[in-house]
Amino acid sequence: MSREKRVKELLFYLSNNKDFVEADEIASLLKVSTKTVYRLVRDINAMNETPIIVSKRGMGYKLISSSYLRNDNSEDKKKAINISPVERRNQILKRLLLVSPQGIKESEVFEKYYISSNVRANDERVMKQILDKYDLKLFVENGYMKIKGSEVNIRRIIKELIDDREIVDLRQFTGNTDFNSEADVRFVLSEIERIEDKLQASLPYPYNINLFSHIYILITRLRKVGSYANLKRKRIKKEDIKGKTFLYQLSKSVVLDISHYINQDIPSIEIDTVFEYLVSSRFGDDLTADNISNQVVKITNSLVNEVSKRMGCNFVGIVNELQKHMEPLINRLRNNIFINNNLLEQIKMEYTDLFNVVKSASASVFPSYDLSIPDDNEIGYLTLYFAQAIESQSKRINVVIMCATGIGTSELLKIKIEKIFPNFNIVTVTSNNDLSVNKNNVDLIISTVKVSDKIKVPSVIVSALFTQSDQNLVERAVDKIRRSSYEN
Repeated sequence: MSREKRVKELLFYLSNNKDFVEADEIASLLKVSTKTVYRLVRDINAMNETPIIVSKRGMGYKLISSSYLRNDNSEDKKKAINISPVERRNQILKRLLLVSPQGIKESEVFEKYYISSNVRANDERVMKQILDKYDLKLFVENGYMKIKGSEVNIRRIIKELIDDREIVDLRQFTGNTDFNSEADVRFVLSEIERIEDKLQASLPYPYNINLFSHIYILITRLRKVGSYANLKRKRIKKEDIKGKTFLYQLSKSVVLDISHYINQDIPSIEIDTVFEYLVSSRFGDDLTADNISNQVVKITNSLVNEVSKRMGCNFVGIVNELQKHMEPLINRLRNNIFINNNLLEQIKMEYTDLFNVVKSASASVFPSYDLSIPDDNEIGYLTLYFAQAIESQSKRINVVIMCATGIGTSELLKIKIEKIFPNFNIVTVTSNNDLSVNKNNVDLIISTVKVSDKIKVPSVIVSALFTQSDQNLVERAVDKIRRSSYEN
């Protein structure tokens, strides 16, 4: 190993370790003596305006990141060192995927990241694990790195590596670093506008994002590797186009526009892929009961019945609206089209139980119709339909507060409950077991004392301080009341 390479490896290794590293460890890495390590550190510090490596007896050496970056004014270097390992690996994967099955020199792939050979080896191991999930393989041969596998899977993982979670309006793609060709961005935006003009309807989120990403990736793949980006798959059958001829002709027009834009002949199979994206999208209220297939009706009814049974609620009222969502969803499942859901984490947090019920019900329903199980993004959208039904059926809960410790404490408890449960209608605050509450259409009694058996109203016993555990008890009681109202 040359001296220059040893210096590089030493700096790379220290930059990836926050703590001090012993001289013996560095010597083992560089396959040199500890004395050589001492000399290398001395020479590196001498080459810089200020020392960039500090040493402590018994602890070893540590790189002062601020000094290291200050002595190297390269903005690219600062950015490369400061990105996370996940971001670094995603950048590398996207670069390799876009030129697959062609390769890139391994040294060229990693050169801008300033990482050690050990970190590089770990990156390659992690990237292979990621690619395995998509039936793709990473090869490192003769100093070149390349990814091999089906074009469908290559495009799928490129799309998933693009961070579009915060994007709702297509104009947000302008300046987005995941789409580094402004000219291509503008072309795809204009193409989607033309599609919407032809359809006389707007393409809502997330379908607009999905179609944008597909066309952008298609252009990039064809431009970089041409005929290598060949989709080896079956063509769409004539019966699948029946009733959707206008969409298929529109797809032809889009592919022809792309062909003119990149000055390249495009395989006709790409018309099918654009068509699949269009039929997997919703353009306003483009579906009515008259043009929804029998299969969609059956699947929707099965899912609604299954969720209703598991939740103990009646969701039949959402069937018609859910059918309109289900038609493009089934097309996406058939054609392996995946969409993002930037509300997913919020949906999981706010409707945890409902999300899990919809997910388990879907795992039972969809395979019975020879369809794959929807992923979490799709489950999130389905959950919103059921959540909307629950919210629309919600009514104000009439509550009586009983507290035997005095009117002052009772009023404080009332204030706390009103703050936490704004949909509660506090009918009255009483300090004893007032039997008259049976006459006041009361839904729930929140009490600090045991409620008399003569009072036939659901009750919850809480402390006067109304702790988090008390709040949880009330939430469960309200959920039970609502479920009972749905059953009726």
